Amino acid sequence: MICKIPCHLIQDLLPVYADGLTSRQTAQDIEGHLENCAECRESYEKMKAAMGRSMDRGREENRKEIDYVKTVKSRDIRNIICAAAISVLVILTGIGAKLFVIGSPSEAYMTTYIDVDEKQIHIGGAFWNSALVYSSHKLVRQKDGTQKLVVYSCLASKWNRNGVFNLTLDREDVERQVDIGGTVVKSDGTLISKTANELYKAKNPFIGDASASGRLTGILHIEEQLGGFKNELQTVAEPYGWTLRYEDNVRSCAAFESRMKDYGCVLLALIDNLGEITWIYTAETEEGTIERETVLTVQEASEHLNAPVKSFGESPEKVQELLDKTGLFNFQ
Repeated sequence: MICKIPCHLIQDLLPVYADGLTSRQTAQDIEGHLENCAECRESYEKMKAAMGRSMDRGREENRKEIDYVKTVKSRDIRNIICAAAISVLVILTGIGAKLFVIGSPSEAYMTTYIDVDEKQIHIGGAFWNSALVYSSHKLVRQKDGTQKLVVYSCLASKWNRNGVFNLTLDREDVERQVDIGGTVVKSDGTLISKTANELYKAKNPFIGDASASGRLTGILHIEEQLGGFKNELQTVAEPYGWTLRYEDNVRSCAAFESRMKDYGCVLLALIDNLGEITWIYTAETEEGTIERETVLTVQEASEHLNAPVKSFGESPEKVQELLDKTGLFNFQ
């Protein structure tokens, strides 16, 4: 058989033909040759088989690679989800611990008692907000070198619902003095109540400063205890005076006079230039209502206290001594 194209050329063209890269005419010539040439046809069949196996291996490798990528991607997604879940759990646990266990510093409590013995300071208190409960406490040093009791509160839970707390401090841990909710306890055991500290801070040098004097009566709760009153100041000449004119009738004159005398001593002690204090009220008696007026001078107040009344305004300790003498506040 006579072939138009030599076999060696056909075999050189077979790879190109197998890939479909020859022209239409060349492809027809190659196909015609393969129909008539057993040797070239056998070579072509072997080539196609080899190419098929190579393609199968390639597809298998691609499939394995794709499966590997999918596996890695799936594992990474699971790891990301687990990490995110753990992070959320840690954050929620931290928030829960902060809100229900650790808590934060709180001033929303009142001190119900402070007892000082030779070695310890015993403190009781209760939170104003029923949603808060005691968590912990610590002593914190302040800028002036004194210490302050910091009480931590957290939210109430089924494990802790009691808003009342009782705690103990060792006196040896108090270096100079410690502030406990406004009450000061010194290292020697001296206790100065919150009221005494507030009164000393509100000490007023001039009776003419009506707002400052009003702060003192507010701290003493005079209006709450004895009723509303109007103020009259005498600042023209000494002795400078302050008159409290009560608006409501008084039934128990003895109790009113006793309490007002104690208040008058405190006001005379804490207003430097106040020389006398007067209170006027309407008393209810069997004969009817009678207006009464009482004047308390510095000398009379000093005699009542068995010490110069002005000396009780010299320090918070002296103010506390004055409160103890008058019995106005057992503990506040």
